[in-house]
Amino acid sequence: MRERLYLELYYLCAKKRDNSMSQITVPKKDQYLVTYKQLSLYRVGEENLIEFSDFVFRLYAYHYFKKYAWYPNPEDIREMREDDKKYFKDSVYFAFKNSEGQLLGTIKATQKNNHIVFPIEHEFQIDIDTLIKERELRVENIWHLGRLAIDSAAIRKKELPITAREMMRYLLLEIFEVINGTDHPLIVAESDVLIYQMFRELGIHMQIIGDVKDCLGSPTYPVIIEGKDVKDWLDNNTKFYEGMELVY
Repeated sequence: MRERLYLELYYLCAKKRDNSMSQITVPKKDQYLVTYKQLSLYRVGEENLIEFSDFVFRLYAYHYFKKYAWYPNPEDIREMREDDKKYFKDSVYFAFKNSEGQLLGTIKATQKNNHIVFPIEHEFQIDIDTLIKERELRVENIWHLGRLAIDSAAIRKKELPITAREMMRYLLLEIFEVINGTDHPLIVAESDVLIYQMFRELGIHMQIIGDVKDCLGSPTYPVIIEGKDVKDWLDNNTKFYEGMELVY
């Protein structure tokens, strides 16, 4: 696996013996990381977290209204903003922007500690420890994957030389690199039907582990991606790093 130049993101695997996060300085401003096809990838800083949350919510609301006639309410966006703020210090947030600074694609991963309860636990009543034992998995780091959103309409309107599917692949490459940099990881998430299908089409072995439930107006499954499947997917997708201009 090609070594990334922003290895400081791997601070998340440096943990204390009590399983709490090491003390680190979280970014206040966006940190530029890499450029690909006229788009710049940033690690999102605390100052721009509300913009990040609002972008994700806007796209979720648009797609779920269009597909399921779901009407959002102010409480939904407030809760998303609060969750992003609450988990920021335990997370890595990535965003693609164009030359005008417009958000076009996002993703984040949050590492579990003793104080964090993921949606898959409290909304789907999945006991992660029990799941790990029943499947006889070796897990040392549990991650929640979320906030995957891509403004495909803006990409087409601006005639950018990248597709929404390509952007999704690059966002996953970057976030999987961070997760794969920790020992024996396990990804948990809540995935709607479309995302589940797209992940499978990209070759990602996402496993459904529970019954479907309505979340933000969309039929959603509790899912996992095992660490070995993260590594295998990265190994099979390193060719897509070609053409990326890294920061020195």
